Amino acid sequence: MRVLLILIALGMIAVPALMALSRSDLPRGRRIFNALVIFLAPAVALGAIHGVPELDGRALQNPIAWTTLRLVLSALALILPWCLYVWLVGSRR
Repeated sequence: MRVLLILIALGMIAVPALMALSRSDLPRGRRIFNALVIFLAPAVALGAIHGVPELDGRALQNPIAWTTLRLVLSALALILPWCLYVWLVGSRR
């Protein structure tokens, strides 16, 4: 089950990056830059989320609320590549 979830998460991140990489209307350097931004943005967001001790459930007050916030922000980090892809594609029209 854990492997399946990891594959789904990787697919949610890799598919928009590969779509940005396969566009032919931009120069190669710009396509690689866009794909790297799309691919690395969730890693940066998740690193920031999991680096805050309060979001790790170790807060002295309201640990359930902090853990819930961490889960919501983690889910939003998986949607971030699609938002970036739409933003980067839409800016060319």
